[in-house]
Amino acid sequence: MGSPATNDLQRNLAGRQLGRYEVLTQLASGGMAAVYVARAKGVAGFERLVAIKVLHPHLAYEEEFISMFLDEARLAARIRHPNVVPTLDISDTEGDGFFLVMEYIEGDHLGALLGAAAREGERVDTPIVVRCVLDALGGLGAAHQLKDEAGEPLKLVHRDVSPHNVMVGADGIGRLTDFGVAKAEKRLTSTKAGQFKGKLAYMAPEQASTGFADQRSDLFSMGIILWESLTGRRLFRGENNAATLNKILREPIPRVSDLYPELTPFDAVLDKALERDPEERFQTADEFADALEQAARDEGGVASTRAVAAEVRRRLVDKLEKQQGRIKEAIAQLGRSRVGEAAMPIPREGSLSSVSQSGPRPVGEHTLSATPSAISQSGSLSGISQPSHPSQVSQPSQVSQPSHPSQVSQLSQLSQLEAAPDPGSKRVMLALAGLVVVLMIALGVAIFALSEDEAPPPEVAGPAAETASGEETAAEESEPARAAVSAAEIQVATPQAAGDPAAEEATAEEARAEEARAEEARAEEATAEETSAEEARAEEAAEDVDESARERRRARRRARRQAEASEMAAATPEPATMEPEAPQRTEPAMREAPRMRATPMRPADDLVINPYRQ
Repeated sequence: MGSPATNDLQRNLAGRQLGRYEVLTQLASGGMAAVYVARAKGVAGFERLVAIKVLHPHLAYEEEFISMFLDEARLAARIRHPNVVPTLDISDTEGDGFFLVMEYIEGDHLGALLGAAAREGERVDTPIVVRCVLDALGGLGAAHQLKDEAGEPLKLVHRDVSPHNVMVGADGIGRLTDFGVAKAEKRLTSTKAGQFKGKLAYMAPEQASTGFADQRSDLFSMGIILWESLTGRRLFRGENNAATLNKILREPIPRVSDLYPELTPFDAVLDKALERDPEERFQTADEFADALEQAARDEGGVASTRAVAAEVRRRLVDKLEKQQGRIKEAIAQLGRSRVGEAAMPIPREGSLSSVSQSGPRPVGEHTLSATPSAISQSGSLSGISQPSHPSQVSQPSQVSQPSHPSQVSQLSQLSQLEAAPDPGSKRVMLALAGLVVVLMIALGVAIFALSEDEAPPPEVAGPAAETASGEETAAEESEPARAAVSAAEIQVATPQAAGDPAAEEATAEEARAEEARAEEARAEEATAEETSAEEARAEEAAEDVDESARERRRARRRARRQAEASEMAAATPEPATMEPEAPQRTEPAMREAPRMRATPMRPADDLVINPYRQ
């Protein structure tokens, strides 16, 4: 950040824009910074008055003062107490340096209130003084008890406790402010040897003589404020700094009862608060506050915040009116944000967002209250609210011609949203389609696995299974017949060997061997039939035990086969052609057909499909 173009010690930032804050008028100026009233602007005509503290130009780029400024912001922002002026923000601008944003307190500091009463030859009422000092002690105690993120005490010392740093608002609440020279365990800056920070007339003896200060030094300063507020006079004011320092260190401190006998109950409190030995003073702000409340019971008690607010408005009415007049004049010159012309966000779904200018909406016209989702679903502007009475319906020309440009922009945006496809719905539909395909594939695999593992029983296998079984049985039964036919074919094929005795003998031997093989086959078939019959009877006996379970299994198998058949029929687009019925096989055809071979199967599967097969 470069040096500013101007080297003026004072400047007026009224009318300037500092970040999102618009400076209105200057409130006060000190040796280190100036305080302005500014307004923070937002959407929908939002405005808020804040106080902005800006370093003077000749200090705005000094590293030491910038560090002090940042320390003030960091420490004050940690203190959350109703009797401490809140710090809201800190920022910087090119050319103006850092600035601190605080809550704007309508009112003035305690010194101004005491001065206004002194000019009228009066003192501020004792209950009101006690209330203001108790509020300041509450804020000071909160600062002294401040801790870091790890819970370790920061041991903060204000070091500049004075009537000018106790704000008394028009709401009747006293607040401690200005932690610019505060000392803490963790600061960016530290006080150099021989360097004094604070106001000499409100310093404790150890702070004024050596520069060392702790939290008990702040309590000594609060004792000075209490003494001066009760009496309306200055305690350690001298003709020069040397005379002031001599009064702080050596001269006896007069009692308030010597000036005003009615203040005698406060003598003991002030004697302890103004002890030059830190060990003899109040050790905490809470201890000081308890003693002050006890003494105030004997002298009118403690005033309420309403009484303090009334005293502020009465004593400082002229100053407050002038301050408010400057603020109103600055707002009138800079312009006030009106709700009707403020930037209003249009509700949007998802990541879409837009801002348009909202204007006054005449009664009877259609107002846009629909969301893009409602319009996209209905395909029209059905989400626009309609008038509840026929008399409120505007003319067609009024409907077709919106009265404000914002409505035109809203309609164009809504039409764009209506025409644009929704990518989210497409992704959902694709995901659902993929899920359906995966489920169908898994179902097909499961059905195939079940059909391989569980073969159907003969009674539920269906006509196709019965036909196949019948063909296999017929083929097995016709085995001897085919053997005889083969022998006859051999005889027919070799007619030339009929007259040869050797050939005839060989043919007879072959016929006898073939008949023997046929006998053995018939014997094996009979044995197999008997074995199958016995197994069938055993299986029927077992089936009778759990007939209901078998019925359920059969029903499930039928359902699976029907579903599989339906899926296969649905998957085949071409109509099935009827196969011509095979002609009944004649004897020559039987001789020409190749011999059928049964597919070898596991014994268990073979018994389930056809218990009568070998």
